[in-house]
Amino acid sequence: MRVARWRFPDGFLWGASTSSYQIEGGNSAADWAVWEAEGRVHDSCGAAADSWNRYAEDVELAVSMGLGVYRISIEWSRVEPEPGHFDDDAIAHYAEWLAHARARGLQTMVVLWHFTNPTWLTENGSWEWDEAPARFEAFVRRVVPRLAGNVDWWATINEANTFARHGWLTGEWPPGKRLDYPGGFRVYARLADAHRRARSAIRELLGASTQVGLTHVVPWTHPAERGGGFSAGCIAFWDWLTTFAFLDKVRGEFDWLGVQYYYDSPCKTLHYDIDDGTPPRTDMGWRIAPEGLYAAVMLCWRRYGVPMLVTENGLADAADAQRSRFLLDHVAWLHRAIAEGADVRGYLHWSLLDNFEWAYGFGPRFGLVEVDYETFERRLRPSGELFGEIARANELPEGLRPDLRYADGQPSLAPNPDAGTP
Repeated sequence: MRVARWRFPDGFLWGASTSSYQIEGGNSAADWAVWEAEGRVHDSCGAAADSWNRYAEDVELAVSMGLGVYRISIEWSRVEPEPGHFDDDAIAHYAEWLAHARARGLQTMVVLWHFTNPTWLTENGSWEWDEAPARFEAFVRRVVPRLAGNVDWWATINEANTFARHGWLTGEWPPGKRLDYPGGFRVYARLADAHRRARSAIRELLGASTQVGLTHVVPWTHPAERGGGFSAGCIAFWDWLTTFAFLDKVRGEFDWLGVQYYYDSPCKTLHYDIDDGTPPRTDMGWRIAPEGLYAAVMLCWRRYGVPMLVTENGLADAADAQRSRFLLDHVAWLHRAIAEGADVRGYLHWSLLDNFEWAYGFGPRFGLVEVDYETFERRLRPSGELFGEIARANELPEGLRPDLRYADGQPSLAPNPDAGTP
């Protein structure tokens, strides 16, 4: 594919992502609300960013930046707080939210499940419960017809790998199990079944040609040191566990893939470390390795060959000191993947605004937009202004264009001596 240097293909989508529980506030029916009440996390989500009441402000911020697509999720626990009892007012509220975004010229992306579950589901075994996929399908069948006229992109399941890891291996998320690998693989199986059921239901309801995808975080696993056969075996193991073990279960059953990338994973043994002390790092200690976005996209493109969007990519940076450079470098590496033939239709930054960051509470700041959690005032950060400039121009701005080079056969990014820095 021939792509003008630093310009993206016509029709390329620039956008920003959010998730319901992290921004809406006022949700007491989710398993996370119980988890927080038990004192297991730094903060209680509470009102979050109050987007349930202020979604119009969020939409206007996306419009003001010149973005083309806006992603939200639908909170299952709001819609079905008790088994079989659906809150039609909540569904109507989501429908109004999406209609408003479309009326303001945005395409919309809806994720039907983003980590949280109704309390009753978790009490019955969460996603190890045999009935969970069928219960999810019933929820999907209830909401999809009401939202359909204002949704451009449907995604079923967000980051099954992250959910299984934190809920069944580290114990940091509900249901709080540790090193339960058999349970984690049962979760993979149930979520894969849920995806298939949801995709079939959406196509039955909206037409067989409806494009249905899912979103998945893909770390870039690579040798911590040059050479060494064990590193190669370690990489193959972690690529399988974190990426392929779930996606291969639904291979051929998703029409597009949302690739989500945050950090690289240097690997020495059957353990990888995202915080090895090597700068640059985010506020959460995650390594910043922009070439990993290229690696993640190409890994998925070569294995699955379906259209892709980058549906999450971002960093915790309260001072907004690194986000502009982060954006430029990651977008440059994405451009390279497209130039080498990967069918990537868009880039959605995580996140549009600061939000509740799960077990970390409100400390990490991922937003292009800063949120004052006392007043809920929103303020566009300088990095958000830069992202808007990129989105409106559909290319990297003059004077801020990095120079991609290779070092020792590995992708790397060297600063362009003729370019300024943000």
